[in-house]
Amino acid sequence: MSDKHYVILNPGYDYASYMVKFLNEYQYKAVAVFTNEQQYDVYKNNYESELESCIDAKFLMTDYADLEALAQAILSESWINEDLQGIIPWEEFTIEIGAELGEHLGLNWNPVSVIHRFRNKYALKSYLRENSDIRVNQSAIVNTVEEVQEFIEAVGKWPIVVKPTEGAGSRGVFFAESLEEILEQCEHVFSTGQGEILLEEYIGGNEFVVNGITNAQGDVLITDVWIYDKRESHGVKNLYYQTIKVDRSEPYFEPLAYYAGSIIETLGLKKSPFHMELKYDDDGPCIIECGARFAGGNQPVFASLLHEHSLFELAACHYMEDIPFDIGDVHYDKYDQHQARIIKGIQSYEIPSISGVYGIEEVQQLPSFYQIGFIKPVGSYLPVTVDLFSASYEIYLFHEDPEQIEEDANRLRELLYYE
Repeated sequence: MSDKHYVILNPGYDYASYMVKFLNEYQYKAVAVFTNEQQYDVYKNNYESELESCIDAKFLMTDYADLEALAQAILSESWINEDLQGIIPWEEFTIEIGAELGEHLGLNWNPVSVIHRFRNKYALKSYLRENSDIRVNQSAIVNTVEEVQEFIEAVGKWPIVVKPTEGAGSRGVFFAESLEEILEQCEHVFSTGQGEILLEEYIGGNEFVVNGITNAQGDVLITDVWIYDKRESHGVKNLYYQTIKVDRSEPYFEPLAYYAGSIIETLGLKKSPFHMELKYDDDGPCIIECGARFAGGNQPVFASLLHEHSLFELAACHYMEDIPFDIGDVHYDKYDQHQARIIKGIQSYEIPSISGVYGIEEVQQLPSFYQIGFIKPVGSYLPVTVDLFSASYEIYLFHEDPEQIEEDANRLRELLYYE
């Protein structure tokens, strides 16, 4: 057996596979924990052939009464127990499981109390209000019409944001302009099954993403900053249209980076990547949401390309070891040399079964084309776009010339369509 082991949850996805293969190069072997049979099937069908040599043991969480019993089973293998280095609970829906399992395994990751703040949007902002003077918008969990009315009066302006306390990707997020709309949208939020109903004060201005990594000492390294271009279409507000990389020279970069660092330090996150969404208005930055994980949509893949350094490898090092950051961990001179955009498709009408996909080859010939995130195949169902998860396609553009990217982004939407 290998000299060193670590636990990783649900390794059947690209982000996880990057870290598993990197750590294998340095004699770290994985102990894979699958949260259910479906996750194990995803691994077997898509990643087993490339990752099997990197994994020394597999456990199915549902085979055990609870996480303590699972931890005992893992530790009962002496060859694991003697050299267990860390845990990688890399995705939104496993970080709280990973924190609890890590505590049972005696690993120095983040305690459940810290990670719970990142899984519950109300708990996160409440903690910030109680433990800092950082700007945070008003929010409240509501269960009755009276509580809704009290929040409306406290905020004193429209719109009001209605969302679930858990979840990601703008799923179940609505903007209400009246009491009637709030009550209607509360029913939609409740139907998502993603926690309780949360009302928040709406913050105007531009919306940004700040991504980074923390080490064991709680130091914060900002790796990349992006601005969201969200638009209204077919009666749905705030749809993802494109995401544009922000250079260090842009006036937003420094205050956003400082604000995000203060947030993460206050929340107490360590040894983890993080993904934060913020608004920036006349009063400066204000947090919208934050996850103790990488950004979705291959954003960290793109950021790694910009830095010419894998952020997955960097995160894997900090999941495993108590090490400081190094000046060579990111390369912002290279980051600033190129422009990058993530283009999201918006579908205004449903297609029960796609009969044709047009313009792919022409899009691939665009000067700034870098990669296809996804395109729906012929025969598949194409829903109306209502959130991040129902985008109709995702295309990545990368080029030194911002005018070229702008031109290609507009041309792309003309070329690519479904029938």
